[in-house]
Amino acid sequence: TLQWETLGRQFVEYEQVAPFLIPEEQQRRLLEFLPLFLKAWEQSAGVIVFPNIQLLASEVSKLLTKEIKRNLNGKPAEEARLALEQLLQQKGEAEDGRLLLKSVYLLSQTDLKTMWNIIGSGLPAALMQCLYLFFTFPLKKTSDDGETSEDDTQTQEMLVKIMLNMYREEQGVEELLAADKLQSLIIATASLWDQCSHSWKVPTGRVLRTISKAQTKNSIVYLQAVDCIKIAIQNLFKLADTLPACDVCEAASIVLCFVKDSYPISSVLLTEFENNDGYQLLLKILLRCEGLQQNEGDPYLDEILDMLTCLTTCGKTELKVSGNIVHPQLPHFDFERTRSSGMTVKNLQAFQVLQSIFQKSNDQYLCGRILAAIDTIWAWDTVNFFLLEWTLQPINQFTDIIHFKPHPVQVQFFRLVESIVLDLSYVPHEILKKVQYLIKENIVPFCTLTALRCLLSMTKKDQLFSDIFRDSGLLGLLLALLRKQAKILRKSAGTHLPGLEEGTEKELNAVMLKMVAALTVGSVRNT
Repeated sequence: TLQWETLGRQFVEYEQVAPFLIPEEQQRRLLEFLPLFLKAWEQSAGVIVFPNIQLLASEVSKLLTKEIKRNLNGKPAEEARLALEQLLQQKGEAEDGRLLLKSVYLLSQTDLKTMWNIIGSGLPAALMQCLYLFFTFPLKKTSDDGETSEDDTQTQEMLVKIMLNMYREEQGVEELLAADKLQSLIIATASLWDQCSHSWKVPTGRVLRTISKAQTKNSIVYLQAVDCIKIAIQNLFKLADTLPACDVCEAASIVLCFVKDSYPISSVLLTEFENNDGYQLLLKILLRCEGLQQNEGDPYLDEILDMLTCLTTCGKTELKVSGNIVHPQLPHFDFERTRSSGMTVKNLQAFQVLQSIFQKSNDQYLCGRILAAIDTIWAWDTVNFFLLEWTLQPINQFTDIIHFKPHPVQVQFFRLVESIVLDLSYVPHEILKKVQYLIKENIVPFCTLTALRCLLSMTKKDQLFSDIFRDSGLLGLLLALLRKQAKILRKSAGTHLPGLEEGTEKELNAVMLKMVAALTVGSVRNT
């Protein structure tokens, strides 16, 4: 603390004489003070006890901003980028830029009032210009391996941390608009992803996502006025044909963040997205991801699917739909009680992208994610099941094509069908008719087995299902299938099916017998 008290007195002296000094002398005195400040910080384990911290933050940030502008002034982009690199990484006698950067980096992590002083210095706009140049103009490395040095990494970490701290504040985003570089950077991510600086891709994405979460009415008006989303979509359409799918996902996810995060404040960016074929772009990108996932999802693909799922609830008016509740229903089902919680589907266009992916793709990961998204949407509000089935009929339509999907997707799908009964206490008669038709056709034995297990589980839940399935002819259908299987077994005596097929057939026969037993128990007609 003695060290901090001494520093405090030195800074008060600086404050008193500063107004009477020429700018160059002012700057020299401040730069002489900063090494002492940094040393005190290091020796006190990162604890700053400095009464004039806000004024110091303001002075240091203003000087860093001034130095950045001086290095950018009048230079072509690539030359300016090189000058910035040299400014922020200088060592030895000429380390002013590095000293300023490290000081602002530490000060930006103290408290909110200090952060506001940093924001008010003009630094948000200056650092956005830096980020634009670093991202857009990769430096030509002299080494063949192209690896970044430790100094590069440290400089990048400090710059990014300062930007994240500034831009998570609405005030920081407002100040940033003065540079007119935000829209340039967003459009650059959507058009130059394959040509930009590789080491700045992830940091740029982090910074832009932070800005997106802190959007204000003014920033949204600004982005709309310059057609930012429209131009970005047009550029992404071009990238979608040439870049690897995972790269396009990474670039598109940034643009989609601004669309989704802005919606609670204003719907204008979503409208711009919709009016410029944004959903068609997402469908194109997502279908290109087929075969991409072997073990686990690409984080940017997952992010796009999550945001698309959220967009299904973004709409100004509630959907007006009416459908017939077909009876019989379970005694405790009451549609009038399934009232909206507010998280209802209002945007069918967004949902249609999810539905189209499932219909057009047989990729296990993609199809599994779509079913998980539907499960999430139902969990938000039980009304969503009815809103979707009475309009786009996703589950009804998926039943027609489920046998084409990979086995794990079939299992997941029939669990979802079962949850309609278990979680909503609703009997989906139309869907159950289609499931029974699937069993009758028996095109893919594994699918038939999974479908039958689903119906057997429902039958065990309530006696009503035994009546429904008997009246629909399922009992007769199963008996016919069992007779057919018996004939096949007699004819193929002594021959062997491949192991997996044989196991499925045996299991199917066993489940059919269980289902027949379940349907005949307690039935007067079948005793």
